[in-house]
This record gives sequence, C-alpha cells and structure tokens, in this order.
Amino acid sequence: MRGLVFTGIGQMEVREFPDPVPGAGQVVVDVKCTSLCGSDLHNLYNSNLPRDIIMGHEGAGVVSAVGLGVTLVKPGDRVALYHVVSCGVCKYCMSGYAQFCVNDRRALAGVEHGTDADKIIVKEANCLPLPDDIPFSVGAFIGCFAGTSFSAMKKLNPSGLNSIAIFGLGPVGLAGVQYAHGMGARVIGIDHIPERLALAEELGADDVINYLERPTVDALKELTGGTGPDLIYETSGSMKAQADALNACAVQGRICLVGFNGPMSEKADGAPPLYAVIGKELTVMGSSIMPRQYHYEIIDFIRAKHIDLEKMITHRFPFEDIEKAVRLFDTGKTGKVVIDL
Repeated sequence: MRGLVFTGIGQMEVREFPDPVPGAGQVVVDVKCTSLCGSDLHNLYNSNLPRDIIMGHEGAGVVSAVGLGVTLVKPGDRVALYHVVSCGVCKYCMSGYAQFCVNDRRALAGVEHGTDADKIIVKEANCLPLPDDIPFSVGAFIGCFAGTSFSAMKKLNPSGLNSIAIFGLGPVGLAGVQYAHGMGARVIGIDHIPERLALAEELGADDVINYLERPTVDALKELTGGTGPDLIYETSGSMKAQADALNACAVQGRICLVGFNGPMSEKADGAPPLYAVIGKELTVMGSSIMPRQYHYEIIDFIRAKHIDLEKMITHRFPFEDIEKAVRLFDTGKTGKVVIDL
C-alpha cells in the first residue's frame, strides 16, 4: 500500500508499505478520504519527527478486516477515525476524554501510522460509526478539527443573544463560524488572508476584520457599540491574538482558546494579559480534542441545522497528487484540502 512520509524538514515522499494485518482488538480501514490539518504543517517542519511514520490524522473509510475479539465494527462498515489512541481504562478514558489519558496517550501520525495512506490499522475504539448520509470527508473532519471546534462551541454556548469574535479563520475557525452562526449568534471573523476572510463571509460571518488593515481591538469595539464581543473563540495560537482577545472582550465575557501558542520569541503587546482577565472578570478556558461521546451529537446538530462542512473544501486531490496538496495547503491560501482515494 502507499503512504505519505515526511522525510526531512519541508520534504516528503510517498512510499510503499506492507498491507496491515489486524491483531486482537484491531481494525483495518480502507481510507476513502484523508484531509490536511494545520498540525500536519507543524510536523512537516518538525526536526524531531520520526521519518518512517505515515502522516495524516483526519480520515474516514470502510472497514476491510477485523482482528480477534472485535465486536464494535465489521467489514463493510463506514467509519470516521478518532485520532487519539489511548489506554481505554484510566479515569479519563472511561469518562470519554481519551485526550487526557494518563497511561498511553498517542496519536495517529505521531507514534502510530496515520491516514495519508490506502489503509490504516487502528483499535476498534477509534472507529466512529459514520451514517450513510454523512460524506467521508465530513467524517474525516469530525474526528479532528470539526469535533475540536464543536467541543469549544459547547463550552461557549453562543445564541441569538451573543456576539462572538473568532480569531483565526483556518479550518478550526471556519468550523466555528458555521457552528456559531447555526446557534444564532452574530459572528465576527478575524484573519489577514483575503481568501479566508471571504470564505468566512460565505459560511455565515456577519462581519470580518483584516487585522493588517485596522487594529483588531478598535475594530471589534466599533462593531459592538463600544463594549466588545461577549464571546471570543481564539484558534490561531498567536500571543498577539490572545492579548487582543483579552483586551477586546466585553465585561464578564467568555473566551475559549484552542490554538497552540506561537513561538516563544513572539511578544504580546500592551499590558500582561492576566490584567484583563482580572479587571473584566473574564472566564478564559482552554478546549482540547473532542471527547468521543460528542460524535453523535455533532451528527445530529449538523443535520438539524443543515450545516454543510464540505463547503469549507476549496481543493480536492487524488492520492497521486498528495504532495502537491500539502504544498498548496502550506501557502495558507486555502480552505480545507482533502485527498480522495
């Protein structure tokens, strides 16, 4: 089978691998769609990444073989792939929060082979049932970024009473735009890439701000009658964006952070961010990977609200062009990029 490997800093190639054979408790999935995530780009430039691991962690497909003792899925089942591999028995795993596993937390394309391949082998617990009316691409999204964004929106719980500012309009932020719009909130998107700003408007943002053209805090206060948005969803990981979020948020507002911090050399302007937290009585929360039990709730929600996550797809490639897809995605001038097999 074929699999994409990052061979060095900024370098990659497709290699041949033996077809996987499932052991006890394991499942082989024929990948039908794998999509690209911002963390894939982190890996592309990570000097410590193993060079013999197949990349990709957003995938969906059809079960083709199962190992001894597997009862949750069978050959022919359509599945999305949950990308966190865990022990399954610690207190966090047992409560559905595998991302906090204290015994054996791993990830696809980290230690385990990933989804940028014809086939993948996973534990049966990593197979999330995918109804026939949900495309494989959306299944791939749910297992990572779309689930992460939904989990954050559940924490913020926007409604028609709220204005919400979404910092960063990559796929995680764009999913937040769709979810917040579907929940009834007024949505303000913030980025500097014209293509992403335009896509955010198409997906439901009421206003967008190009932070290179006007100061973000001033623009947000102008758009909200001087108060600032009462909800903020920060996806970029930029320290400057985090500082702007704290300074722009309304009194007693709420902020949810999902973006990893930028380089340590990046400095936040102005007063220390904690001053704004204390002075405004903000609730600032982090949000990690979605717990598995949100899977069906996401499916019910996108059905009920007619949310089309595939509208975020701006480019589709066959697997033969996966390297070209990665290079294009690395420009930052795309929405979601998917590879169909």
